[in-house]
Parts: sequence; C-alpha cells; structure tokens
Amino acid sequence: MKTLKLFLKRLLITVVPLISLYIFAQIAFQNNREREHPTDAGLGIAFLLTFILFSLFVGFMVDFIIRIKKKEYKTALVDLPFLLCFIIPALYLACLWGGGDGFCGWMLDSIRDL
Repeated sequence: MKTLKLFLKRLLITVVPLISLYIFAQIAFQNNREREHPTDAGLGIAFLLTFILFSLFVGFMVDFIIRIKKKEYKTALVDLPFLLCFIIPALYLACLWGGGDGFCGWMLDSIRDL
C-alpha cells in the first residue's frame, strides 16, 4: 500500500504541471488565432515544456539518489519509471543542443525513424 501511495504521489507531481501547461497552451493558441497578426506562441510553449521536463527529470534524479543513499530501495524503484519516461526527452534535447555526434547521431536518427 505504501508503494502505491508513493507512486500516486509522484504521478500527481508529474501530471499537474503537464496538464497546466496543456491548458495554458490551449488558451494561448486560441488567443493567438483571434489576433489580426498572429505571433509564434508555440515557441514559448516549447520552452515551457522543456523547462518543466528538465525540472521533473532533475527532481526525480535527485530523489532517486537520495533514496539510494538512505538505502530505501523500494522507494527508489518507484522513481525509476518516471526517470525512464523523462530520460528520452532530456537526452533528445541535449543531443539537439549538443550537435549530434556519436551516440547522439544514432539516437536522433532512431527517434526520427519513429
């Protein structure tokens, strides 16, 4: 029961910012459509998404390391699915910003083929 409670707590921590960003994006896009001269609202939304994903990744990574150091292995395993969900977007963005050599080239090609 404790593990399920920890999982649901982390799920809530993950879902609330993403749903809030989705609602904000819908409002921003609707307001942008009504303008006479639309602007690039999507770029701001992309930056916000990047910041949210990076913050969640760093937060879960720090929590994972702290749990391992305290020898709370079952609690650390709850963080693992969330880390796996955030590692691909974090690596993808890092590879895009870093140039794309070696591992990044392989990863970028693999993601583009999907």
